[in-house]
Amino acid sequence: MNKFSIAYFGSSDFSADFLEKLLTDQSINRLVTVKFVVTQPDQPVGRKQILTPTPVKIVAKKHNVKYFKIGDLLGQLDQLEIRNLDLCLLYAYGAIIPKDLLTLPKYGFWCLHPSLLPKYRGTSPMATALINDDRETGVTIIKMDEKIDHGPIIAQEEYKILPTDKRPDLEIKLTDLAFEMFKKTVFIKDSLQIRPQNHAVATYSKKLTKQDGFIEFEELKKALNNVTMKQYNNETIYNLFRGLYPWPGIWTVLPNGKRLKITNLTTCLPAGKVKQFNNLTIESVQLEGKKEVDFETFKKAYKIF
Repeated sequence: MNKFSIAYFGSSDFSADFLEKLLTDQSINRLVTVKFVVTQPDQPVGRKQILTPTPVKIVAKKHNVKYFKIGDLLGQLDQLEIRNLDLCLLYAYGAIIPKDLLTLPKYGFWCLHPSLLPKYRGTSPMATALINDDRETGVTIIKMDEKIDHGPIIAQEEYKILPTDKRPDLEIKLTDLAFEMFKKTVFIKDSLQIRPQNHAVATYSKKLTKQDGFIEFEELKKALNNVTMKQYNNETIYNLFRGLYPWPGIWTVLPNGKRLKITNLTTCLPAGKVKQFNNLTIESVQLEGKKEVDFETFKKAYKIF
């Protein structure tokens, strides 16, 4: 039996985790073969701006899978006869696919999106769900069209968000869910019940920036002392931390002009069905230009909280 031939498009850490599963899981290996991978070009990272490959490229090299960068889409990939593939699969790819490629593979391009589409189209659905204190999210597989996260739904499953989930937790759990969904969908690929999205109720998430995590110093102090404000309270700050952890994180600017990042934050979450946010507790911080320290040590040294 001929294997289902696919190309995988992805870039992020959790996209690399999915690719690792795709290449090593025995139950899927019997059915699917990854012909090549497409990912973002190497990017400068850190203070020294060292060119660094994407996590997806690292996994592809590890397993000796042919890989290409995004700029090759209209060059070498045409020569590889993308039209002879059964499917192109995208997960956290980070670029728009040219319209003229979408119909070339037999089953087109499928996108794994970590939200319950049409809710939270766009680049940061997991962070947005946490910041908004949603109680559920999920994974949607769509058949791509020329608009972002707009195509008809192939499969969709829910996940109940735990009060303690941070963004890395959702990345792991939704990637695991996406993989199980893909396995099931491949088995029934010729009898899928595809349905259009309800575009009238679509909502959107935006690309995260460093500024998203900024909280005025006095506002943060009040929240730590359980003073309710118009913009922030214990709950909104905790949810912002969950959604923006570990990058860009939540941070403030101290009276001396130095930036302080809150690297770990907890709150009292009593057992039971009702979520009640009591005291916020900063566990650790990192002052601009310094190493991470526990918050008690920081307070003793600077005496500003």
